Amino acid sequence: MVCPVTVSAVSAPYHPGQSPWPDNQPQRPDRPAPIQFRPDDQVPQGNPWLAWTLRILGLIAIAVISGVVWWYIQNEGPKGPGTGAGGPTEQPSRGAYDFTAKLDEPQVDDSCEDHAYGDTKAFFKQTPCDGLTRSVFTTKIEDRTVYASVSVVEMSDDAKADELRKLTDTDNTGNVSDLVREGVVKLDGLTELSGGGGYAAAQQDNQVVIVEADYDPKASKDGSEEELDKVCKDAIRLGNDMVDGNGG
Repeated sequence: MVCPVTVSAVSAPYHPGQSPWPDNQPQRPDRPAPIQFRPDDQVPQGNPWLAWTLRILGLIAIAVISGVVWWYIQNEGPKGPGTGAGGPTEQPSRGAYDFTAKLDEPQVDDSCEDHAYGDTKAFFKQTPCDGLTRSVFTTKIEDRTVYASVSVVEMSDDAKADELRKLTDTDNTGNVSDLVREGVVKLDGLTELSGGGGYAAAQQDNQVVIVEADYDPKASKDGSEEELDKVCKDAIRLGNDMVDGNGG
């Protein structure tokens, strides 16, 4: 039996003058040469004076913007008392009726007993007030002219102010004298403003605002006591304007 023979391939021996065997190492793509950093390639340093100048200009811009915003807030907010060359001028509050004062300035007195009548005068004799501010206003309802007396009474405390308000709310107990009754304001055909029946009173802390109203006799057609009461209730707000305008 013939046994099989395994033959291995053997490279032929190298002979002088023969071309060299090819390099059988794996072929790899050429890699770029590493980047060489030089001192000239570094980012140049900025100008320190320019940097500080830009910072200062930025701070100035922020300050200017903040000032503009603050001015806008102050001027667009709620309007307070106006100011003019002659000092503060109180802006009148708005309501259902437009009132015009008959006096340039309200009349201010220290005594209430001397400017009251009936049971109210007796009350002030036993319980003096701390101050009295009065004025007369006019308004129109259609073709009817209405006059309103506004009196602000300042008492020593809230309890005494409450007593006064309850007293004047009661019929036939007298009241604070209006300036037409005292002759300070002259109105044709009227000697007082309590005859028409228009009345309202309100208490705020130690102050009581009392309002009485009547029609101009020449323009009272179709008027009513109910209408006068509405005018009086709206005129209550004038009390604050009167006192604030006089430094109260």
